[in-house]
Amino acid sequence: MAKTYSGERIPGTLRYNLKVREGSTEHCFTVPEPSIQIPMEGFGPDESANRLALAILLDFTKNPQTSFLYYKDFNFFLSGLFLEDNWMLHSNRIDLFFKLLEETPPLSKSLVLGKR
Repeated sequence: MAKTYSGERIPGTLRYNLKVREGSTEHCFTVPEPSIQIPMEGFGPDESANRLALAILLDFTKNPQTSFLYYKDFNFFLSGLFLEDNWMLHSNRIDLFFKLLEETPPLSKSLVLGKR
């Protein structure tokens, strides 16, 4: 079933209230949240967008290895969406992200996803 993710920045912080809606159910959590097990090393204070990308991929894929491998590319793919104070993301865009990964030849993946 399709999910809708929405985020709202907590004023004066780099934390976000993240809502995940699937059908008629909705759950909320704050990113970063200790239960998500997001490593803090490698994340500077300006890295809240990467934290959001990782939290969403962890929720969507339920696969930590895949999530940790692609969260920076996913953030880049969304072109700054997570830098907004309020935003909404439908799971179809996440499906598109993974479809593009599958379709992109290995040598050009880094070009498509912005790696150097």
